[in-house]
Formats: sequence, structure tokens, C-alpha cells
Amino acid sequence: MSVTTHGLLEHYLPRYTFAHRYKTVVRCGDIGRVYDIARDVDLSRSRVIVLLFRLRGLPCDRWRARAFCAAMHWTELAQRRPAEFLVAYWRGGDGNRIRRIEDAAQFCGALPGATQKAGFTFRFRQIDAKRVEIDTETRVLCIGARNRLSFLGYWLMIKPFSGLVRKEILRLIRLEAES
Repeated sequence: MSVTTHGLLEHYLPRYTFAHRYKTVVRCGDIGRVYDIARDVDLSRSRVIVLLFRLRGLPCDRWRARAFCAAMHWTELAQRRPAEFLVAYWRGGDGNRIRRIEDAAQFCGALPGATQKAGFTFRFRQIDAKRVEIDTETRVLCIGARNRLSFLGYWLMIKPFSGLVRKEILRLIRLEAES
């Protein structure tokens, strides 16, 4: 599968097994403001996100985006303000748990025992003086044929819900930026 982009994901996760992508346009001409809102959007403002996160057993005591990412052991791997930021994690080792990324070099290198690398980015593009496009993409690299096969079932089940969460995040950003 290939999704054409030129940005942080191309640098940090150019090869991947699964991906999905969503976009929206915000009627706000201040790209820096839209970027800042996206970095720490309040996820609790969406009933859909709250419901899905609770059903999944995710940490529901931290609803701001940065605090939620920290609770999930996701790392902000890179940013290019106001154009893009990238959050990533890797999975492996005992119990195949999500592991903290020490630095970008570690993520890009061979991670002993890694079964999966994942990244998701938010990109921002000034369309004109009054509009900003936001594009979010998720990529997952499964390491090894057995891991690809086992993740496939999970991906088919979770992708619609993950997509719904991404669309809700975009909606929340749009609402706040346009207010």
C-alpha cells in the first residue's frame, strides 16, 4: 500500500504495511493557530472519542492530546512548526508492549525484538488567506510475515474505529480554530 506524501513520515517511516489518511479544511487563515490547537486538542469534547476510548480501555483520565499521547507511551518524534508534527511508537519485547522511543535515531534503526513501528502525522497547508488544510496519516510497519498476518485481523477490525477517531479529531480542531 502506498500513500503519496512528502514529509516527516516519508523520512521516519517510508516503508509500511498499513496506512490510512484523512483531511479537512479549516476556515481560519492563521496556520500557526491551527497547528497549536491540533497539538493539544481536547479529546473529551467528542462523545464518540470518549465512548470508543472507554470501550477500548484506554487511559481516559487525560483528555488533552499531549497528555493522552504520554499516557499511551507515544513519542513526539519530530515537528516542523507550523507545517507538521509526527507522533510515533514501537512495539516489541516482553508481552509485545508499546515501548518509549529514546530518540529519532533509535526509531529509524533496527530495534531488537521489534514487531511493529507506527507513526501518525498531522500536516498543515495554507490554502489561501482564509483557509488551512489539515491532513492526518497513520502508518504501521509490521516486522516479519507472522506479525503482518496477526496484525491484519486487528487492522481490519480497528481501522473503521480508528478512522472515526481521526475524523473526530479533525472536526474538533476545525471547530476550535473556526470559533
